[in-house]
Amino acid sequence: MRRLPVLPIWLMSLLVSFGLVSFGLVSFGSPARAAPPVVLSAAPDAVSVTLYRDPDRGEGAIDRANPSAFALIAETRTVTLPPGVATVRFEGVAGGIVPQSAILFGTDPRERNRDAALLSQKGLVDAFTGQQVILRRTDPATGKTVEERATIRSAANRLVIDTPRGAEAVYCSGLAQTLLYPEAPATLSAKPVLTMTTKDQPGGTVSITLAYIATGFDWDATYVGTLATDGKSLNLFAWLTMASGDETSFVDATTSAVAGRVNRSDQTRDDTGRQALQDARWLAKSSQCWPAGTTSDIAMLPPPAPPPPPAPMMMGMVADEIMVTARRSDNKVMAPAAVMAKAENLGDLKLYRIPVPVTVAARSQKQVAFLNKPRVTGALVYRSQVNWDSPSDPQMLFRFRNSKPQGLGDPLPAGKAVLYQDSAYGRQLVGESTVADKTLDEDVELVFGHATNLTVDSTDAEAADKGRRYTLTVRNANPFPARFELEFIQQGSRVFGNLPGHLLAKPGKKVWAITLPANGQQRVSYDVRDVEDAAE
Repeated sequence: MRRLPVLPIWLMSLLVSFGLVSFGLVSFGSPARAAPPVVLSAAPDAVSVTLYRDPDRGEGAIDRANPSAFALIAETRTVTLPPGVATVRFEGVAGGIVPQSAILFGTDPRERNRDAALLSQKGLVDAFTGQQVILRRTDPATGKTVEERATIRSAANRLVIDTPRGAEAVYCSGLAQTLLYPEAPATLSAKPVLTMTTKDQPGGTVSITLAYIATGFDWDATYVGTLATDGKSLNLFAWLTMASGDETSFVDATTSAVAGRVNRSDQTRDDTGRQALQDARWLAKSSQCWPAGTTSDIAMLPPPAPPPPPAPMMMGMVADEIMVTARRSDNKVMAPAAVMAKAENLGDLKLYRIPVPVTVAARSQKQVAFLNKPRVTGALVYRSQVNWDSPSDPQMLFRFRNSKPQGLGDPLPAGKAVLYQDSAYGRQLVGESTVADKTLDEDVELVFGHATNLTVDSTDAEAADKGRRYTLTVRNANPFPARFELEFIQQGSRVFGNLPGHLLAKPGKKVWAITLPANGQQRVSYDVRDVEDAAE
């Protein structure tokens, strides 16, 4: 093989200065590697959805339009891979997917990307910038519709096009206008997409599992209790409400909910996926029309209408249980059946699994029963609290211990509670309450608002030794005995003295408890002193 002569550096520089040699013609490296082939996975064969509750929501209700928690989604798919490196395009994943949380089982991934280029108005404008489209407009005076060719020049904050009449900003003229596109670009997808590039692999038809975290989900527990006429037991029924704010529906999914507080890393708190989807859909039709701030301005069009409200919850009540319409895995429709979620241990957490496949529909809510205890024994209690001087208005609550001997013995996830009571006039609403996360052998108090048949009257304070003395009169107007508790909350700047006997010591407070007879009353006195005065 003949070797080329090596030119001196000074000669090479001289030749370059006269344009006789161009380094651009010299290739210093391997040829460009061809893009790996793309394999499309249009939909999963099977899917499971595990919802987590937002612990920071507290007692607030689920935001139906924008649920604030997340879900763990696992999809089983069948794909045929060519030998070597390939890019798998997963269509139909959750719109709120957190791509860095995605894990692929069945083949080793090398790279993962979320595709936010959706088939939307903004996506079409971006795809056709610099290309010709059809502008259709309607004259409001004549009602005549005309079409003409136009070229999209700018889509940043405003939509500028070139027409035979010149450059103009679409949607700023006040006319009814729209753009028609010759085709849908292959780069746009009508569904959310996640792409993964595999490592070098042998190829063939394989079953793979794609697992990832997606934002935009939440769930809550709701309890319905019916007090017995004597107030000594409670019929407690509960269901969980699952909410999805995502645009993807998961059909015939294995569905469950996790109760308890879960620590999340900062990496899994990424909500940029949902923001990217919103940005992909949004086209500012009326922003920054020119001229601005003058009397020649044309009134801007109103903002787009808000999305329709979510579909109503589909549920039915049969034998005091929530019905969920389900399908068998063989796609044969089965008759509606009352199903109840089954509780399972998940480390320190509790998992409630729905025993039949259900559809977690896009932007919807679904309910399923998970607790039915016909007789939970406890006590109806009236309570007032003394934080500073005078007592608060008495509250009514039902207290029980979460144990099997008292008829329960199952963990209670946080949620809302509604209490009814049977009476001679039928079932009457008593009030509403909230339930914190309660585990086994914990006391549960369902506080249902202010009492009506028990009152606490306080006389004017009298001077006492280094403080003030208060005298209370507690009256029970119920036709049955009632338990009353007066709680003295320990404060840093107040000291309570001369308290009545038989006090119960509880964390941060002392409790005076008494059972008032039907239509009976009781007087009680106590002293209140400032810390400085009590120390003298």
